[in-house]
Amino acid sequence: MMTTRTRRDEGFSLVELVLVVALLGTTLGLVYGAVQVLTKSASTSTEESAAAHDLSYSMELLSKTLMGGTGSSVLYANDYQIVLLTQTASGAWQVSSIAATMAPPATRGNLTWKRWSSNAGGTVLAGTVPTVWVMSDRNVNASSTSPIALFAYYQGSTNADLLINKTEDASTGVTTFIGALPKGYPRALVKRIRLHVASAFNAGVRDDFRDILLRSGS
Repeated sequence: MMTTRTRRDEGFSLVELVLVVALLGTTLGLVYGAVQVLTKSASTSTEESAAAHDLSYSMELLSKTLMGGTGSSVLYANDYQIVLLTQTASGAWQVSSIAATMAPPATRGNLTWKRWSSNAGGTVLAGTVPTVWVMSDRNVNASSTSPIALFAYYQGSTNADLLINKTEDASTGVTTFIGALPKGYPRALVKRIRLHVASAFNAGVRDDFRDILLRSGS
């Protein structure tokens, strides 16, 4: 007589459970890895897009500021700040300060434009409160590790006219060399400015530069 043996309803064996857990773990690992890659890629893309937007916005707005209205003159100039006296199309005068700043140990700084109403001599009117725009909060021009000069100054139309390591005696107007690091540039000689903006994203930097001819030098 032939009998049929049936498997008792005892669930999975230990070997089967180990195999299922191993397959499940491998699948989850692959899914998690893919999600991590996609998340990192999206984050990098978002950061880079933000840096590109900051860069474009800063370049356009500050270029217009440096060109001024009907004319402009330089009141102060160094690698990371310029102070300009400009006259608008309406005839009003204003003083503008454009500066890149970064306080250690921060890895990003601010690119700021301040503007005051003034008279034709560049004196800020009493009681005037400056209008302040932070062009970017991811600026790295003034980085302590790898600085990029926000401004370069030229006394003419060619690159050979670059002003380097010079300063001006305010009382005599005499221009002299001061060594390796410029503390300031002779205002009367500045006719052309190179604006070079650097904006950070994650571990990278986007930068752009533009040469601007002042409509009327000081």
